[in-house]
Amino acid sequence: MIDHFEIKVTAFEECREFYKITLEPLGIELKWSDEAAAGFGFSSEANVRFLIEQGVSKSTCHIAFSASNKLQVAAFHEAGLSGGGLCNGKPGLREHYAPNYYAAFLIDPDGNNVESVVYL
Repeated sequence: MIDHFEIKVTAFEECREFYKITLEPLGIELKWSDEAAAGFGFSSEANVRFLIEQGVSKSTCHIAFSASNKLQVAAFHEAGLSGGGLCNGKPGLREHYAPNYYAAFLIDPDGNNVESVVYL
């Protein structure tokens, strides 16, 4: 349904590195970057699907990236912590969302809530 999306970040350099490290376990890579923007997409395709741009945001957002399995969710969380993110929820079932909702949550360097989720 969504071709791509973009968020504004004030801590651009930190967020670029955070997303580069954190999204790698999900098969998402940095496709291009300049001094004010960066585009990410699946390693298996040329398209950019997620962009960050240096700018002022009036509020934080919640972004959920799909995972293929529980191991990817755990690797996402681990990579995010090593990439400068803060834990906002360890990998685990979130039955209050759905009985098969397995997810992990991080706070990126700009304060956004970043999630990886798989439906078991």
